[in-house]
Amino acid sequence: MVAAGDPVDVRMRIRNTGSAPSPSVVWNDAIPWQEDDPAPRQLAPIPAGTTEQRVRIADYRLHPARRGVYAIGPLVVEQRDAFGMVARVAAVGEQDRLVVIPTVDRLPDGGPAPADGEGTARLIQRRVAGNDDDLTTREYRAGDALRRVHWRASARHGELMVRQEEHRSRPDAHIVVDTRIGGYPDGHPDAGRAWTETLESDAFEWVVRMTASLGIHLEEAGFRVEIEETARAQLEQIGERWEGGRRIDGFLTSLAGVRLLAPPPGELSAPGGPSGPLFAVIADAEDVTADWLVRRRRGADVAIAFAVGPRPELAERLTEAGWTCVPVAAHDRPADIWRDLAVQGLFASAAFRGAVDGAH
Repeated sequence: MVAAGDPVDVRMRIRNTGSAPSPSVVWNDAIPWQEDDPAPRQLAPIPAGTTEQRVRIADYRLHPARRGVYAIGPLVVEQRDAFGMVARVAAVGEQDRLVVIPTVDRLPDGGPAPADGEGTARLIQRRVAGNDDDLTTREYRAGDALRRVHWRASARHGELMVRQEEHRSRPDAHIVVDTRIGGYPDGHPDAGRAWTETLESDAFEWVVRMTASLGIHLEEAGFRVEIEETARAQLEQIGERWEGGRRIDGFLTSLAGVRLLAPPPGELSAPGGPSGPLFAVIADAEDVTADWLVRRRRGADVAIAFAVGPRPELAERLTEAGWTCVPVAAHDRPADIWRDLAVQGLFASAAFRGAVDGAH
């Protein structure tokens, strides 16, 4: 897993499995985009000696410019005869998966925070007699996920023990992500970045970056974050806190592969869910999406919509419905937009604090 724009070092172990030295070949690794230096590389003959002598290491560097889930490989080798009359090309080895996640901006302080001001989630766990392990574990039951197994408690009890379900008392925050093709007028086919043709949109790439940055920021601030989508669900929710650093891996991996979808005919499903701060990350959303967002903001909920290049009618409609519409450009940094909101004092307003306190 690597962030878009970061270089990736690739190392291959190439082994001669034959009974004689391998021929001299040129090679390239199959990658789904064009690198600046596509020239094939030379691989000298590999002897058929000891195990150590049979292995050759080959290195090169990739520069994934955009997010995505890519297949890297197999290795492509080309061998020519001594007279240059015959060429043989072969694919060797398997493919590996490279997950290129969107760049995550660290949003500055000054945004919403839980009412207790601690900046971390408070988890209230069921209590029973016993030591600290007993307070948070129970016996394994059929259907429990193996990732919930508590190995230290299992070793002490002599049977599988899993972590207790935890009752939460932390505020909810909701992020609505527009993944409908119709909401991105700048979308265009781009077959040069992947093996299959995809629809590219600079506005959508900003939406994905902001979703990643905002989701991680709110979760680290102590909110339980729920992601909602206007088309078929593609994104994983942020995991539980006891999962540690792995809790965001599934979320970021799903953002690496998220794409614009043509939604099925008909209206969006009825909005619902608990109250709490509501954020929408959109571009020039369709009327059906705008209607849904208007209904999604209920009662005293505070709602902020980050919109990439919205038409004036969309911004006006959301504003009239009680949303704070923040127009942005595709080249804006999410951290800068967030800082501007904090400077304007939006997060310190009585209405916003009331919504956060009520959710907590």
